[in-house]
Amino acid sequence: MAYYGNPYQSNYYGGGFTYANPAYQVNSGFPPPQQMMMNPFAGMPCQMQMMPPTIQTNITINTTWSTDNCFLDLAEEAGLADEDDEEDEEEYEEDEEEEEEVKKSRRKIRKKAKKKAKIAEKIAGLSDEQRADLKSRYVARLKDHLDKYNSLEPTTGTVKTYTKYQEDDPVVVFMQEFDGTSAGGERWDSEYDCIYLDAAMDGLGTNEDAIIHVITARTNSQRQELKKKFKTAYGTDLVERLKSELSGNLKECVMALFVSPEEYDAWCVRNAIYGLGTDDSVLCEIMFSRTNPQIKAMVEAYKDVAFPDLKAPENALEEDIEGDTSGDYKRLLISASQGNRDIIDLGSLEEAVEEVKNELDMPTGMFAVNHDKLVNVGRAERDAKKLFEAGQDSWGTDEETFNRIFSIRDPYQLRRTYSEYVKLSQCDIENAVDDETSGDFKMALYTLVMCIKFPPRYFAKRLIMTMKGLGTADSDLIRIIVSRSEIDMEQIKAAFLEETKQTLWNWINDDCSGDYKKLLQGIVGRD
Repeated sequence: MAYYGNPYQSNYYGGGFTYANPAYQVNSGFPPPQQMMMNPFAGMPCQMQMMPPTIQTNITINTTWSTDNCFLDLAEEAGLADEDDEEDEEEYEEDEEEEEEVKKSRRKIRKKAKKKAKIAEKIAGLSDEQRADLKSRYVARLKDHLDKYNSLEPTTGTVKTYTKYQEDDPVVVFMQEFDGTSAGGERWDSEYDCIYLDAAMDGLGTNEDAIIHVITARTNSQRQELKKKFKTAYGTDLVERLKSELSGNLKECVMALFVSPEEYDAWCVRNAIYGLGTDDSVLCEIMFSRTNPQIKAMVEAYKDVAFPDLKAPENALEEDIEGDTSGDYKRLLISASQGNRDIIDLGSLEEAVEEVKNELDMPTGMFAVNHDKLVNVGRAERDAKKLFEAGQDSWGTDEETFNRIFSIRDPYQLRRTYSEYVKLSQCDIENAVDDETSGDFKMALYTLVMCIKFPPRYFAKRLIMTMKGLGTADSDLIRIIVSRSEIDMEQIKAAFLEETKQTLWNWINDDCSGDYKKLLQGIVGRD
């Protein structure tokens, strides 16, 4: 069997990036550790490559999306949850020697189980109309997540909206000393943060810890509000002020955190194209991992970023791609730049979501996505056959067929196509890419496949590359951490831990230093 050459470095990595995906279960007789891939940078074949191809990607895809928290949240929205009851402590015997934290955790688990049981009793007595309403709430939440992240699987960022000041927050302590304001318990106020940041940059020296504290605990939209409020309050630009106070990698990371996501993507793409040579790995990462709305917003922002003092061409990014790349690789990038990949519509999602019932055929209040209904199985089979005939089953390669299918189909349709391809060819889709394509086009297809199968594992591998060996690719490290901090950083951290057996926080601790290290660790958080 051919090894899968890593297009980013001269090492090997394996296909089928699905093992940590909560929507997938790999049907293999091996225990989970043996399903995990070996170190992809050691120049050795992966465990997965030693398995038969059907074991590699034979996927069970009818899964329950809902989690306990989602179940409870939606039940509360639907008015099915009672007010919290006081727990009957006499009902449970607690070990006096257990630590208080353990006791609190056990009480929390019991409380949640009791609440779920009560909700389940109510759901059993709901009318068809009420259960339909509950389902519509699940579907709406799924659709919203799908539109934002191209995924039905739950994803979580490490940076979340800061809503209320805690009593021990440094901003609260400072405001008390500043003018006697008691901000503890109050809703977040951008003015308090601005006063705190101004003081951090006032006089000789800079309080980097104060700056790091604020910007790592605020979302991008809150940082945009800070920029507006600061200029209103002090008549000067917050970003320019920060730029004058900071330096090096710390400054680059702070600047990245203060621009909008679409502007930052545009800036990174512009640098990848206009730099010395083309940074194809950055270009592929952004073009193949973003959603349709993200691509369209980035394409629009690119005009101002690439042509700040000139009237930009209407298709500025497309023209730059045309001028800087060539051949099949160019066409694949231009296809991605349209931001027009098929999406799953609301009607298809409603048909695919089914109520989960218990062994007594009673409703549970939870729902599963039936992927046989979510995707067009017949089309997946036909596409798999076309890909096989365009590559491994013919002399030469029909690159146009690869471009068309890979660029148009929605992620779940493509996943099913990849699964059907295994049945047909007895090898993974990555094997076809490896055997039938080359150069930048191969790297682009690899990236696209990884981002379709399981984006967090792709980004975990990219993070490993930034810190592996001598030196650190700091701009790459900053870009990935900043751009994924509010999307799926928790899942990336989990995939990173599986790949390296160490936490991302720990790798940053060993690879970076000073305030720059504190800033990155503040964004990713401890596991």
